[in-house]
Amino acid sequence: MRILVIGGTQFFGKHFVEAALARGDDVTVFSRGQTRPPFWNRITHIGADRKNHAAFAAAVRSRTFDVVIDNIAFTRKDVETAVAAFSGRIGHYILTSSGSVYPDFEPPEIYRAIPEEAADLTIRGDLPYAEGKRECEQVLHEQPDLPFTIIRPPIVQGPDDASLRGWFWYQRVADGELVLVPDRNPHPIWRQAFSRDVATAFLLAAGNRTAFGRTYNVASEEILALDEFVRLVAAILEKPDPVIVVSQDVLKQEASWYAPTYVHRFVMDISRIKTDLGFTPTPYGGWLTETVRWHLSAGLRDSAGYERRADEVVLARWLRDRLK
Repeated sequence: MRILVIGGTQFFGKHFVEAALARGDDVTVFSRGQTRPPFWNRITHIGADRKNHAAFAAAVRSRTFDVVIDNIAFTRKDVETAVAAFSGRIGHYILTSSGSVYPDFEPPEIYRAIPEEAADLTIRGDLPYAEGKRECEQVLHEQPDLPFTIIRPPIVQGPDDASLRGWFWYQRVADGELVLVPDRNPHPIWRQAFSRDVATAFLLAAGNRTAFGRTYNVASEEILALDEFVRLVAAILEKPDPVIVVSQDVLKQEASWYAPTYVHRFVMDISRIKTDLGFTPTPYGGWLTETVRWHLSAGLRDSAGYERRADEVVLARWLRDRLK
């Protein structure tokens, strides 16, 4: 197929391009050209800034593709510009959306896996990123003649993760000291997604009529609690169990500056993409091992708040001693 990837030089966009090339597809990448992966000489490149809508439209308006995968649409205008520029000249448009389009659920809904139809796309003054993704999805539902698919991953992890959200935990486990894991009600548990699994979802959906007009959650099979996740990282690094579970009240009183990642509850239902497209997630242990090792070998700056790591350890030891 002739495939255009808008934002295909990093993370899961890059993984998709690699997989599509391996399959024999003719791939074009739209980007500013600042990052050039090893496949650069095997693709066609369109260079422009996506935020400049006039330049974007001018760059793609005369081109025809079987599939367009849009990884960097964040506003209504981004998708409206793409829809207008590609009108009548593409066979399938795939939008990378986000689990952030879902509302903040309360009990009992928060204790259930979240299906695609549970999203609330109304605009309500939420975080700009979430509102932008809702607007992007809205535009597609307003297009009666455009075959489209929406892919919604939660937090995505993997090698080359520019967000470095997982690094908060990996660096602390790697130093061999105790690690404070917040306890909340409801308890933090989630499905995350592996970057190459997101790329696989695109590959399965691209040009697939079963996927036309459909929205898919994409995430891992396993559901992990935060303390389980930290213990799994410790096992990967062959470190002793570092977990010290601490209540939010104690953290607020003793370490209000402590701001860890992944302290939420968010479990996506992935049955639709498994049934429709035959999606099979990569087992968690394997991809997390690869991810942890990349972070530790990448020469990264210290994670958020690591300058107060000694204070964390003092509190963790005090809590441990109280439990003895």
